[in-house]
Amino acid sequence: MATLKDIAEQVGVSQTTVSRVLNRDPSLSVTDETRKQVIRTAAVMGYKKAIQMQAGEKETPPAESREFRVGIAQMFDMKELQEDMYYMAMKNILDEECFGRQWSTVPLFRDEHQRFVKNNELPLDGLFAIGRFTEEEIANFREYTDNIVFLDSDPDPLKYYSILPNYHLAIRLAMGHFRENGYDQAAYAGSVCTFGHLKESAMDARFYYYRADQMSRNCFDPDLVLDCAMNARGGYEAMTAFLKRRGSAPKALFIASDSIAPGVLMALQEHKIQVPRDISIITFNNTVLSEYSNPPLTSVEVYMKENVRAAAFCMELLWQGDTRGKRVVVPCGLVLRDSVRPETNEHFAGKGEACLCSDCGEKS
Repeated sequence: MATLKDIAEQVGVSQTTVSRVLNRDPSLSVTDETRKQVIRTAAVMGYKKAIQMQAGEKETPPAESREFRVGIAQMFDMKELQEDMYYMAMKNILDEECFGRQWSTVPLFRDEHQRFVKNNELPLDGLFAIGRFTEEEIANFREYTDNIVFLDSDPDPLKYYSILPNYHLAIRLAMGHFRENGYDQAAYAGSVCTFGHLKESAMDARFYYYRADQMSRNCFDPDLVLDCAMNARGGYEAMTAFLKRRGSAPKALFIASDSIAPGVLMALQEHKIQVPRDISIITFNNTVLSEYSNPPLTSVEVYMKENVRAAAFCMELLWQGDTRGKRVVVPCGLVLRDSVRPETNEHFAGKGEACLCSDCGEKS
């Protein structure tokens, strides 16, 4: 089966354009020739809906063979999405998964009253909600459908399906890797409080597990917490203030989102502090921001494809009548790159290996 990416590359347009053409988005501004080329290419590649469109079949085929229509709502607006590649990437992967299952996707946007609306009156069979939403926003979703699956939040585990990354495992992997390289203590950069499951202010899960980890080893230091907005500007300002206050960088730093990393790195570079020579860094999300950083950053991998596939499976369960709420927690992994190196001290003698001497106790 062809993917959005396959068709987009063949035609020379974006994946979003392909999706909107095949979903008959009337607000899409493309030439008739481009629209026809997308449909023709998709039909040649075996996409059933494109074949139907090419044959001039009606929008709604018989009920037993009709395609499902699912809405997609985002917590962030477009400007915020540009600052947080995680949610943008999640939306693209979700579009791709729905495309592969031949489900039509319908984006929902906020109007001037901050209500979620769509661009046509056709009913929805289900809705994917990416991020955190208030009770009022969730009630807004239920005006369209009761079949709702939440990605990255869990507003009511007794009522809704939700897909969450395993934040506890993520922090265990990150801090465990630091310890394997000699760092029991690490600093934290990110928001201490973020949106909770119902968009209320709550302690961020990453910070909660980071603090618990450090306190369990009697090395939590509030002064090593760079509480900042989850974007590059926040990271830059927090690290600049930290360096001005402390005079030097922490030896190890966990960054709660890749979106923060560019700002942190800029501040370090301005102060001639090199990664990993002077500071070891691990980030969270493993987007292109960590992969193509200089140096590439070790990062916690949130398996977005697995999260999306789990969400699609849950949607099918809802369609089958299984409406009892469920929480699905998806494991994380750690992608090793060049931003962490072993701590050096008199025991290491410059060998760059973990210390195993009796004075240090466990492998540090």
